[in-house]
Amino acid sequence: MGLSILQPYTLDIAVCSAILAIICLVIAFVALSRSARLKRKFNRLKEITSTADLERVFEETKDAVRRLELKLREAEEHLREVEEALQSKVSTPAILRYNAFAEVGSDLSYSVALVDGKGDGVVITSIYGREDSVTYGKPVQGGDSSYMLTNEERTVIEEALRGAPQSGTTAQIS
Repeated sequence: MGLSILQPYTLDIAVCSAILAIICLVIAFVALSRSARLKRKFNRLKEITSTADLERVFEETKDAVRRLELKLREAEEHLREVEEALQSKVSTPAILRYNAFAEVGSDLSYSVALVDGKGDGVVITSIYGREDSVTYGKPVQGGDSSYMLTNEERTVIEEALRGAPQSGTTAQIS
């Protein structure tokens, strides 16, 4: 009498049992997959050292990071020194050719500025004339000189400090 009540529902019970079995099977596969993944991760950790002493591995890693940080600080200091040294080197020399005298037919006179990033250096000028030529240099500090500068000398100093020629008669020396 007890089981006869369930007899009309046997198909429904069988379908529900099959669905429940499939769900259990999926859960089992997910659990196996996660277990295998964890096992692979554990094996990778064990491969780090033969004894799998994770505390020692952690300490070695910390020591390696400290050494790298020290090397990085040394490299930054060296870079800072190089940048400071570059400021006192001639960065971009510039030359300006021009016609100093109307009766001389070509741009045979010139001014060359050799200055560093602070504007310190020298400007060299050569004036070409039919009878004679004169070459002289003037010290430059902070983009100016204690000697009177001509317009051409000022122009070439400004262009050297800017690092780019402005007109067709001025050129940078490579």
